[in-house]
Amino acid sequence: MVDVRLSMIEDSLEEDEESSDIIFIKQFVQDVVDFSSQYGSDISISYTAYNITGKPSKFPDYGDFPQAFVMRTYGNWWNEAPSRRRDFMLQNFGKIISHDFIDVTFDEPVYPFCVSVYETYNPGSVVRIWAATTSGPIQWQLLWEGEARVVGHKPHIFSPPINTIDFPTRMLRLEFDHSRLDYYTEIDALLLVGTRKPIPPPTLASEPATDPDTKSDREAGDLTKKIMDLNIHSVPPHVDLENTLNQFLAGDYRQLLRELEDTAAMLTGAVETITKVHSGPFSCLPDETTLHVFSYLDLPSLCQCAKVNRHFHQLATDSLLYTQVNLRPYWHCVNDRTLASLSDRCQHLVKLDLSWCGSYDLITTSNMAQFIKTSGKQLNTLRLDCCRFVDDTIIKAVASNCRNIKELTLRNCSRITAEGFNSLATLSTIERLDLYRTHIEMQPLVNILKASPALKHINLGSCVRVSSMDEVAQALGNYNTQLVTVDFWKTYSLTPVGVRAISKCHMLEEVDFGWCLGVSVPGDCLNALAVGCPRLQKLFMAALRGIMDRDLEPFLQHCPRLRQVDLLGVRSITADICLRFLCMFNDLQLLDLSFCDQIQESKVITWRQQFPHVSIKRSFQSEGTAGCYLPNHY
Repeated sequence: MVDVRLSMIEDSLEEDEESSDIIFIKQFVQDVVDFSSQYGSDISISYTAYNITGKPSKFPDYGDFPQAFVMRTYGNWWNEAPSRRRDFMLQNFGKIISHDFIDVTFDEPVYPFCVSVYETYNPGSVVRIWAATTSGPIQWQLLWEGEARVVGHKPHIFSPPINTIDFPTRMLRLEFDHSRLDYYTEIDALLLVGTRKPIPPPTLASEPATDPDTKSDREAGDLTKKIMDLNIHSVPPHVDLENTLNQFLAGDYRQLLRELEDTAAMLTGAVETITKVHSGPFSCLPDETTLHVFSYLDLPSLCQCAKVNRHFHQLATDSLLYTQVNLRPYWHCVNDRTLASLSDRCQHLVKLDLSWCGSYDLITTSNMAQFIKTSGKQLNTLRLDCCRFVDDTIIKAVASNCRNIKELTLRNCSRITAEGFNSLATLSTIERLDLYRTHIEMQPLVNILKASPALKHINLGSCVRVSSMDEVAQALGNYNTQLVTVDFWKTYSLTPVGVRAISKCHMLEEVDFGWCLGVSVPGDCLNALAVGCPRLQKLFMAALRGIMDRDLEPFLQHCPRLRQVDLLGVRSITADICLRFLCMFNDLQLLDLSFCDQIQESKVITWRQQFPHVSIKRSFQSEGTAGCYLPNHY
């Protein structure tokens, strides 16, 4: 049954409008400003982030619709694949870890009253909702936070209770946690209900004013009542106030002033010589032990420790605590001042994750480039996913200063041109390179591959400006023979020629040919791939419609380690080859058979019972909607 909460809210809004001058404004998304991933492509509208704009187009229908906004991952399958990335500085992450986000704008700024997410497939992945200011440097405030939920297979309007904020907004960010999803989640629309004026709290609007001198105990807070019950709100008569105050002014007060002045001076860099002061029981411990304790603290806790006294400040700002810095959980408050304050502490910085940070001019190109020059000499891992400030200047700074870089991720960094990418060809140490949805072109990419013989992982998903992915694949086969994973997702210029070239990478464990429509009629290229890459564990071939049973048989013979297989939309394969996959691959864990026209639903139900250790996926649409189909457009 569809969630009726929204209709209840609307009824209450109508009553409020009749009794006050407050006007509630209901708005659907006007535009999409930023997002971290989408199942669709930038040259199509199917499954793209843009589909979240406007009024619901499919709700209350339930199922897999190309008119919805869909992200690229679900469950934990991508974290279990050979291409998985390992997070660092894990203490910075709270209980709720988000994987994706989308920033949307509305026509008119309002004080939020209600936010409703129209979910039409596998609901329950929204974990945070943020609101942005409309004037001055952008600031974000959390409206709601909660764990991902298992809602069930039904359409759902998610309308959580939201916090009241003291500014109007016309931009929201939604964060998603896909870990509990059984399959891709789909969002049809997003509704923001708000007012032009702040809504007064009910207690202020409905309760009469009370004489402060006649307040009852009922109006006192819980803590105040406890203090009064324990009679600790008054000074005991036996205390000599005059002598006690004189002692404090003569001794402790002066010491307190000195510590405050020293702490303030050190926080601004004015004090160079730091002397040890009393730190309670920590004074009895060697500094190495205290540093080890501090290494378990998150960044906000370290900043608080630095304010305690000079001893703690010295330890909490020690560069050994800042060899690995992950700022992604704090994307909402990281800015130029953050980089400046970290610069002196990051003299031995090895790993840095700034993903999602600094957009909307919170971090400027010049300050980031300066930070790399100052603190990036020893970097071997740099993650800049969805950092809108990244441009050629920053990439050149990385190429010039980070000569030991092994991992560089630039997902959705669309401001980098051929000039910036060509500078990366001066590096020879890259082992992981993520270029998802960047504007890289063929020749700069080939130059980088030639210079990176140690390359193990590369993501080229949705790199639609590469004119010939076959030439890129040939470069990978010739110069990057240690390659372990490659993602060609929706790169439309890849053909069987490129697939055969990839077969030279005998260490390959993962390949994604999803929606590479140039491979739809594979010829003998899949046989070459199976023979040349026997270590394959993950094989994604979504929407390669021309694949037949005979094209998959070589994997049965040569690739015994297969664990994840995506055959979504491979219309001509039969139940026979699928059953052979299920029987012969002992390690098989994931098999996606959505939109496989020759596979009957009854077969899938039987296989799920027969092979409970394999998660067999089958896309679903509610009865009464148009028949299940895979869009021809991409």
